[in-house]
Amino acid sequence: MSKGGIIDNNKEILDVINENDEVIDQLTKKEIHDGKNILHREIAVLVHDANGNLLLQQRSFKKKYFPGKWTVTAVGHVLAGQNPEEAAHTELKEELGFDTSLNFVEKRKYVSGDHTSLGYLFIGKFPIGQMIVPDPDEVEKAEFFSLDSINKMMNDNSIDSHSIETINKYQQGYYK
Repeated sequence: MSKGGIIDNNKEILDVINENDEVIDQLTKKEIHDGKNILHREIAVLVHDANGNLLLQQRSFKKKYFPGKWTVTAVGHVLAGQNPEEAAHTELKEELGFDTSLNFVEKRKYVSGDHTSLGYLFIGKFPIGQMIVPDPDEVEKAEFFSLDSINKMMNDNSIDSHSIETINKYQQGYYK
């Protein structure tokens, strides 16, 4: 959500979870991101085209975490009461203006300093004939990259650390 070009974290309510992925509370996104390492759910989506190129987005410079870094196709929080697959489809539509069929491939814990989440990863194929329409409050730009180009971007530190792990696993065939 945005308010006057600034990302507004005050209104989104997220489920707080325990290590077993059970809901134990609900807090605003702002409260969760106040440096308390509160475990919550997030999603990541990795979309490829028919040639095996991956669609990456450059995160908005307005973002608190990894501003301006390239990341997987879409990322976001799972809202209270929402299931991760619903959140994945919502984020694709909100951030990039399209949707596609998705397959769940992995659930893993992410820790970035004072931010801790349980991430659900989904993979899909870019639908023929669709347009990519980035939300400027969320995404600077989105482009398809070959795996060779992505490897160079990883070496240049242009891609966030969480996405590097995901892309490396994708390249090794872990998700197939």
